[in-house]
Order: sequence, then C-alpha cells, then structure tokens
Amino acid sequence: MPITTRFHRAASTGNVLLLKEATRWEVNTPDENLLTPVLLAAANGKATALMVLLKRGGDLTKTDRTGSAALHLAAGAGHRECVECLLRAGVNVFEMNTSGRTALDVAKLNREFEVVEVLEQFQSELCTKDPARAEQLKKRAAKQYEKLKLRYGTVIALNLGDSFRALEEHTELEESV
Repeated sequence: MPITTRFHRAASTGNVLLLKEATRWEVNTPDENLLTPVLLAAANGKATALMVLLKRGGDLTKTDRTGSAALHLAAGAGHRECVECLLRAGVNVFEMNTSGRTALDVAKLNREFEVVEVLEQFQSELCTKDPARAEQLKKRAAKQYEKLKLRYGTVIALNLGDSFRALEEHTELEESV
C-alpha cells in the first residue's frame, strides 16, 4: 500500500492552504519512491508550495531513490523559481546524486539553459565572495556522495551506463557551445 499522503498530493498540485496544516513530520514523510512533499513541490515547479513546506520545517537533505535532492529535481525540470527558492533557503549547490551529478549537471543534461545560468552564476558568486565556504560545501557534498554510494550502491551500478552516455552528451554539448 502506498504511503502517499494528502500532503504529497497537495505538494504536487500546489495546494498551499492544505500544506499550511502540515507538521514538520508530515512535510518530511517519504512515499514509496522516497519522495517527500518538498521533493514533489520542487519537481512539479510549485514554488509557493515549496516556500510553505520549507517554513513548515521541510528537510532539504532528503533525496529520492536516485539520490536526487529537491534542487536536482527542480533544475532537471527547468523550474527556475523553485531553484532560486532552494538556493535562498541554503541548499548545498554542490550536492551530488547517485550518478555523481550536481543540479547544474542535471540542468545541462536536460538542456534547461535558464536554470543552468542561475546555477552557474550562484556558484561563481559563492566561489568568488566566499571561497572558504565554497570549499567547505564541496567537501560536505563529497562526504554526502560517499554516504549515498553506501546506501544506494546497486542504483549507482545500474546507472553507470547511463552516466557514461550522459557524460558523452554533456561533453558534446559543451563543445558545440
């Protein structure tokens, strides 16, 4: 039986009134695919719902079965407003999914150039204004990636072929620009 709650559905559709009733526990409850209401709002481009969920205690470190965090899902779908909301909320822009991709990588692979621009600018400003903080976030992301590999090792192995194909596509895309 699926664990999907009314808050999962509300996050997917952007029902802000219902989300305002959610507790911290409810906004962080995963469904059968490990998607929390926060992840669903980000994936579906529901920025207002995402803001409400974050105010209700939404956890930005939660990931789905592929290790993708809210920023990965929003970036991959081209939801600029959600990406900007997550960046303002303090998400680690260097976090990687089980394929070793950052949200910027995912946006590039999905040709979401508007989001690519936002993420590149954010990373550039962070590295310029506070290089020590940027380095700290990169180290934290690398540590988190190691944890993901331990937790989802089989997923990584299954995604390896796709990762190489995606890397080739990404390289070709970079060379053509």
